[in-house]
Amino acid sequence: MKKRLSKIIVLIFFFFITISYSQSRFSHEAGLSFGVASLQTDFGESRDFESANASTFSFGVAYYLKFFGSQYDWRSGSTYFSQHFKLKAEFDYLSNSNIQHKGATIKGNSDAAQKLRAMKGTTRIYDIGTSFEFYFFELEDYTTFNSNKKSLNPYLSIGLHYSFYDPDILVNDVSLEGQEEPYTQLIPSWQTGAVYTEPDATLGLSFGAGLRYSIEDIDLVFDTRWQHFFSDQVDGLDPSSAIVEAPVTRTGDKYNDTMIVVNVGIVYVFGQNW
Repeated sequence: MKKRLSKIIVLIFFFFITISYSQSRFSHEAGLSFGVASLQTDFGESRDFESANASTFSFGVAYYLKFFGSQYDWRSGSTYFSQHFKLKAEFDYLSNSNIQHKGATIKGNSDAAQKLRAMKGTTRIYDIGTSFEFYFFELEDYTTFNSNKKSLNPYLSIGLHYSFYDPDILVNDVSLEGQEEPYTQLIPSWQTGAVYTEPDATLGLSFGAGLRYSIEDIDLVFDTRWQHFFSDQVDGLDPSSAIVEAPVTRTGDKYNDTMIVVNVGIVYVFGQNW
């Protein structure tokens, strides 16, 4: 319990450390988002898209810094950086309680197919990140006489994330947490060394793209990102650590877990610059 609490505290600290830099010379935005997240997992074979991709809903809150004040002085000018970049801090939550094997691997009445059908994974992810967003068009117009603000503004992003995850593996809806290896309820390649049911945390990198549509004090946002975790245990399985004796063939893939997130959101812009 203490270990879990300390990691949650780190998450909260990491989120608000960015906000602590907010001084009066900066402008601020806050938003909410809702979308779909697809986890690329070790369930099934990596070449089987349906089996290796588990979708769920995600929810998030975001805070943005623009690198100029809400009381802009046109005489002091602006920089390319302040006109095209924002710093974003976000917190996202997603929970998937039904990660399953699908596709050809579960068909038939063999012992392996029956065990795969009975096996299910769950995971909860609390993700906090900070990212830079580059906007193709200038972010603000500073006078009502020479407006250069675009209603539609596409952007690219790159970010660093810290994710706390809590996975579990179940067989016939009974958790393997607290049970001892080997897990004979699973196929041989998952019985020893491959299952992780303890909460943990990992860093990650993200690359994304999106589009903003401005309506006075409100922006509508469509955002997508690909996120790479520095761990292969987010889904509760890690084939690289499995203890497998020949001639048993490993399942899953050798790569770390990844995630694709597609969000729509609404952002409130504090203080327009005119």
